[in-house]
Amino acid sequence: MKVIALVENTSISKDYKSKHGLCLYIETKKHKLLFDLGSNSLFLENAVKLGVDITDIDSVIISHGHNDHGGALKYFLENNAKANIYISRYAFEEYYANFLGMKWNVGLDRKLKDHPRIILIEDEYVIDEELQIFSNIKEHLYLPTANNSLFVKQNGTYEHDTFKHEQYLIITESNYKTLFSGCAHNGIVNILNRAEDIAKQEMKYCISGFHLYDPLKKRTENINLIKDIANTFLCRNTTFYTCHCTGEEAYGILKGIADEKINYISTGQIIQL
Repeated sequence: MKVIALVENTSISKDYKSKHGLCLYIETKKHKLLFDLGSNSLFLENAVKLGVDITDIDSVIISHGHNDHGGALKYFLENNAKANIYISRYAFEEYYANFLGMKWNVGLDRKLKDHPRIILIEDEYVIDEELQIFSNIKEHLYLPTANNSLFVKQNGTYEHDTFKHEQYLIITESNYKTLFSGCAHNGIVNILNRAEDIAKQEMKYCISGFHLYDPLKKRTENINLIKDIANTFLCRNTTFYTCHCTGEEAYGILKGIADEKINYISTGQIIQL
């Protein structure tokens, strides 16, 4: 499996522009797909530089209903005529972030919800023998406190987001499985536990942001929470690649504990799994 970071907060060089958000190109034996799209057309620009033909993409999985992961949906639809887009049925609700006492819209373009290539899904959804999507996380361990600044507007009232719109991808290659997540708002430990319960085996790789940095308040999560998460990694045989909302300071703490079990992936980077 090949994974190329088309959009991430950082970049491996000045050759590739970076932006707060996430878009990963994934190439398997059967598929050429995108996991998330970022917020604007930057993924198209970097795709050209990295030799990724967007017209060849056959599937898109959008991890949740926030602009920095699915805001570029209209640009993808304009540049690809065949791919299905798999997204939670809750992803087009009204999502907001609280900053300086004001609510800022961070949701997706709701006019795109009824596009014929968008497939709205819930809970578990099997695309084929390689690709499986799931959501519905029940555990609530090691949750990022930055979630407290995120809301959903329902019936005119702002309520704390429960992230039922967040979904995850398991890819099966040969006899091993890889987990992809966007921000892990539901807690990366809980998501891993759910993935392993579904797959009946441990994940060999996990690629995800961990939401350990609040970009609005420019604040890293409590160091004890970060350490607790890192220590759970030591109990697994999984290799982690993190990015986006983890934050550089939090990554440094994770790396200091988990060491070679965790690496960072930036815009322009290509990894072979």
